[in-house]
Amino acid sequence: MTVAASNVTQSILEELKPQMGLRYWGIAELSSATHHMFVLSGQMLVRVQGFCSSFHIFATQKWEEMLINHSPFMIASVFTFAIHEVAYFLAYVPWLVLDLIPQMRKFKLQPTKVNTSSTHWSCFKAIVYNHVCVQFPMMIVFHAIATTGVFTMETPLPSFRSLLWQVPVFYVIEDFYFYWIHRFLHWKRIYKYVHKVHHEYKAPFGLAAEYAHPVETMFLGIGSVLGPFLFARHLLTLWIWLVFRIFETVEDHSGYDIPWNPTNLIPFWGGAVHHDFHHKTFEGPYSSVFTFWDWVFGTDKSFRLNQQKLNRGEPIQFYPVCIRASDPDYSSELSKKFR
Repeated sequence: MTVAASNVTQSILEELKPQMGLRYWGIAELSSATHHMFVLSGQMLVRVQGFCSSFHIFATQKWEEMLINHSPFMIASVFTFAIHEVAYFLAYVPWLVLDLIPQMRKFKLQPTKVNTSSTHWSCFKAIVYNHVCVQFPMMIVFHAIATTGVFTMETPLPSFRSLLWQVPVFYVIEDFYFYWIHRFLHWKRIYKYVHKVHHEYKAPFGLAAEYAHPVETMFLGIGSVLGPFLFARHLLTLWIWLVFRIFETVEDHSGYDIPWNPTNLIPFWGGAVHHDFHHKTFEGPYSSVFTFWDWVFGTDKSFRLNQQKLNRGEPIQFYPVCIRASDPDYSSELSKKFR
């Protein structure tokens, strides 16, 4: 562009500014704004890194105090069990609160199925028995294995950066393992002996997430430590992963599809919509966390056909979950069909 043409263009823009109500930035102004944005981003990143470093130092100090004051047995078994119990029942509290609010029933996946207080109490007793008599002994065995060098309790502690990629990887590994164990437990020859216990609740609720036969509990417990065993081997990493895993499985069994649930933003996240369908139909999908294993192995056809039906017969363009069960029109239809 010639100098004359450039001057003409600039004069035209200057004339248009008042009429269009726009401010045209020059290259210098744009560069200054971009630089300012990068400076602010850099300052924020430095503050986050500083906080993470300070917290890591604090956590290391507390961890070393724990190692001094408590035995490896206490840490690996009793503390692991305590973390599991606190996380499990705490994860259920939000869904229990929703059960107590009639206005939230429109978000239930099976709105006509109401779990009574006696149902909750019966499930609670069974869960406590399972945790104390099955899972706690498993954690004692875990201590015996962990102290052989399979897992470590020593410092340094895992970094935040490592946890950012490890936890998602653990989810993928555990979900693949869960898919095949779960699918095997639905084999007709053995279903009634083991997995049928878990399916006593056709309209599941969060507390029933670990309501299962002891054999199923033991087999699925292996999958929970598989990811940390392959990629981490530190007890703290296992504890953090355990909390994430518990919150996920309780949500899957919550019986609610809340539109503003943050997990709806996670790609391929199955959530309660995916797993509740399995409890209603006793068919696939079999995955616990994501939807892609069922798609890969062809065990989600009934779920996808149902999604298409709920979409007024139109093909689903974006899988996995496009039709949210929070719409009362078709959530009622579903509950009538699979009642």
